[in-house]
Amino acid sequence: MKRFSRKCISFFLLFIFLSNNLYAFGLPRKKVSTPKPTTTPSSSGAPIPIPSSPDSQYVEYIKELAAKSQCSKYSWKNRGRAPAGYIKGVALSFARSLCRLKNFDANSPLRINSILSSSSFGNTKKDALAHYSAQLQSLDLKINESGEDPLRAVYVLGMGLGMRESSGKYCTGWDTSAGSNRSSSAAEAGVFQVSFDSIGVSSELSKLYSEYKNSDQSRCYLNTFKEGVNCGSASILGSGAGAEFQKYIKSCPAFATEYAMVLLRILRNHFGPINRKEAEVISSCNDLLISIQEVIERDMIYACTDIN
Repeated sequence: MKRFSRKCISFFLLFIFLSNNLYAFGLPRKKVSTPKPTTTPSSSGAPIPIPSSPDSQYVEYIKELAAKSQCSKYSWKNRGRAPAGYIKGVALSFARSLCRLKNFDANSPLRINSILSSSSFGNTKKDALAHYSAQLQSLDLKINESGEDPLRAVYVLGMGLGMRESSGKYCTGWDTSAGSNRSSSAAEAGVFQVSFDSIGVSSELSKLYSEYKNSDQSRCYLNTFKEGVNCGSASILGSGAGAEFQKYIKSCPAFATEYAMVLLRILRNHFGPINRKEAEVISSCNDLLISIQEVIERDMIYACTDIN
């Protein structure tokens, strides 16, 4: 009986040895790896492939996420659905601002991320997040803590603002109903209807203006914002620096977006729809930005390289 038991033990040990060392006899061992996720769910429930190589186009991926989101399908009060490129363009601008927050370009002198990601100042006269605190907190956005939540909150609010100000049309010019007895610096322009006389509120605004003007035009995402928009020949009011600003902000809607988001944090009374709380705060738009945030944080180097 003992001999039989010893033989069984010997065969068992030999079996274990061979199982773990098959490669020694010319048979490759099967490698086991944990695959990275290749899809992320869109708001419609259909999975969208996640870019998986350094050459992947994260810009196109974010645009696809936006196009398939419930945010893009929402019918805004008294405005209807946004133009096809509006939600895409704002989503890309959010992604760029998030990359700034992650300090992707540490050598840049621009620090708008310190404004956009700061906790709510509690100053309802200047900070739109404080002014809209109840609506934003209902979406579980922690605006009283600095970081990604205040940044996402200002973009969620900004989406509603752009629909009130211009119905999401990047090329909207100055309000002719207000009359032309104004300087060019006071004339609103662009998707968020901002005017040049706001640029002195923070030195970061003028640095942002210079950054975009000195960068490649492709960073403006003009072709994206153009989708679904039919622009006429909107005139420019006046001349000089104010007129130049009107022209540029309509030709570079990504700049217009980041500029307006900064203003929302430090000069909210620049925007009538914000003062009157007419800009809608939509949960599905917050969901879209959460999805974009997850994508960027999963592959920050490649994503931010493509987006910036």
